Amino acid sequence: MSNDKLNEAVRSSVKHHSLYLTLLRALTNFEPFFSGGPGIVGLITPPEHTAKDYLAAAGAYLYDGAERGDHDAYGILCVGTAEKDHKIEYNFKSDLSGKTRGILISEIGMLPPLVVVSVDAILPIEPITPDDLRQACKVAIDVRVTLKQARGLLTFPPDVMFSALRRNRSAADALKRLQNSSARKATTVDPGPCEQLFLENLHGYGQAKTWGLQLATDLNLWQQKRLAWSDVDRGLLLSGPPGVGKTIFARALANTCGVNFVATSVAQWQADGHLGDTLKAMRKEFAKASVDAPSILFIDELDSIGDRATFPTDHANYSSQVVNALLECLDGTAARDGVVVVGATNHPDKIDPAVRRPGRLDRHVVIDLPSQEDRLAIIRQQLGPDGSIDLGDLGPLTEAMAGADLAQLVRDAKRLARREGRGLVLADLTSQLPPLIPITGPFRRSAAVHEAGHALVGVRLEYGRFRGAFVHRQLNPRFKEQLAGAAGFELPVVWLRNEQKFRDQICVLLAGIAAEKLIFGSHSDGAEADLAEATRLALEMETQNGMGTKLLRMGKRGGWDQLGLQQHHWVVESVNNILVRELARGQEILDRERHLLLAAANEIDKEAHLSPERFAELEAGLPEARLVENSQEKSRRQSGGHGERKPQRPSSRKEVRS
Repeated sequence: MSNDKLNEAVRSSVKHHSLYLTLLRALTNFEPFFSGGPGIVGLITPPEHTAKDYLAAAGAYLYDGAERGDHDAYGILCVGTAEKDHKIEYNFKSDLSGKTRGILISEIGMLPPLVVVSVDAILPIEPITPDDLRQACKVAIDVRVTLKQARGLLTFPPDVMFSALRRNRSAADALKRLQNSSARKATTVDPGPCEQLFLENLHGYGQAKTWGLQLATDLNLWQQKRLAWSDVDRGLLLSGPPGVGKTIFARALANTCGVNFVATSVAQWQADGHLGDTLKAMRKEFAKASVDAPSILFIDELDSIGDRATFPTDHANYSSQVVNALLECLDGTAARDGVVVVGATNHPDKIDPAVRRPGRLDRHVVIDLPSQEDRLAIIRQQLGPDGSIDLGDLGPLTEAMAGADLAQLVRDAKRLARREGRGLVLADLTSQLPPLIPITGPFRRSAAVHEAGHALVGVRLEYGRFRGAFVHRQLNPRFKEQLAGAAGFELPVVWLRNEQKFRDQICVLLAGIAAEKLIFGSHSDGAEADLAEATRLALEMETQNGMGTKLLRMGKRGGWDQLGLQQHHWVVESVNNILVRELARGQEILDRERHLLLAAANEIDKEAHLSPERFAELEAGLPEARLVENSQEKSRRQSGGHGERKPQRPSSRKEVRS
């Protein structure tokens, strides 16, 4: 089919135009590809549509404006529910491997590892919204549809609904025909979990849920004029790994509060690239939320806004104006009574500190991966009427999976059961799980020693309240990046950060490396995140805070913005000296308490978790049980190495979380 015919198919069909709009919305979440750059993107279809339903939409997008000679460099692949991994991999290599730009459209979320590591992004396609349907009807058949009519039309099975919509037939007539026909409502299509959930029904959200329930009470009092807007907690920053449900939380928050929901993202603001368009798009969303007040304004990917202190010189003016405009929208002269702003990010440390000051997004809540109990509760919730089935040992098998992964797991299992015309059984769920990789042997032992080092040094330096340490029992090959283990400390909201505190924090960050060196003779890979953060802190001491060898500040305010750090060789030497000194201090602490280090490592290795209470028990019981290194550890330490090469760890495995 030619490019012109593809575009005509989208322009003249309500179905294809509606799906085209949903496809475009999904792709905006990966800006490099959306703006025309090279790459392969995976798109996961909603339950009510097949992958082939999106062929015309994907073709119209991919080939739009492309020269005919470039078509061979593009590709589209559809993946059905029942396709086996080996077939998916074969088709991927045949149809998309080596292509400059490609789109994989899949009915299943659990794609083979080969595909997952090959694509540049995997994005969900949202169901058709009432606004999508209204726009498609206007463009394709020149029929006006009200919002209420669109909502009514979308309650019917898609193919039946699209058949009823025709040129020269009003939306009211189409809706009446559907209501009078034998067509049943689309009961086989799962309603979007975001639309039906309330905070009371959410699992695994901890402090965020508590905050949201209190907000619902406060908003109700404000609407009754019994509480001043200045007394409402009107800003929240949510952080956590991808897929933990930050967007779901925001939608459920709006449902619980009974207010309007406005969703946007920094990537959407910047879609056109021009500063004026970006600022206009930003202000438009705030204005929309204000008009619809009371409302929840959800801003995704907030870290994309950046930090003015770190902008490169050639982009500083553009980026600073974007940050300043956001600050103006958050408070400034534009009143936003009745608008609660919820920002979401995977990297809270990359957001300009001014965004998080009082009156803006000053409340920060971290959403971690769900516990086993929460994972099972999420699965039962997603199962709906099928939630009574025995989930057996599904809890451990879903370790390290986020809420979005669990929801996709259930959708894939339901789709498989529907395809075979029967009810859902446990095997449908387990069949959608990828084979997990157990963390065992030298890899596990090294990880346990590493996290025990963080824990012990952190406790001894009184770094914060020790929350525990863990090493997962297995890794999921589907995830490009995942946390295999960590040691957690809860830090005070306000604390004195003098030179010694900076050094203590660096020492704790390097304690994992120190523990491995002490026990094994050298450290392994996987400590990049620890080392990067320790280096950043040491660099801040030397160049920002006057806590290093020189009393100066390097940066824009100090007139250094045109000079790179590489021109100041003393900086590298001074930063390295701080790191070496704090690494040695950590080794001294661990060497003095080698037996406690090994006891803690043994606990993490065997039980997968070390609680604060168990750490205290080990500490108290050491005089009676002098634990020593096992023979393998002794021989490896004496030989100066690990003795064998361990598989490479996920880059974020050893991040000391606070």
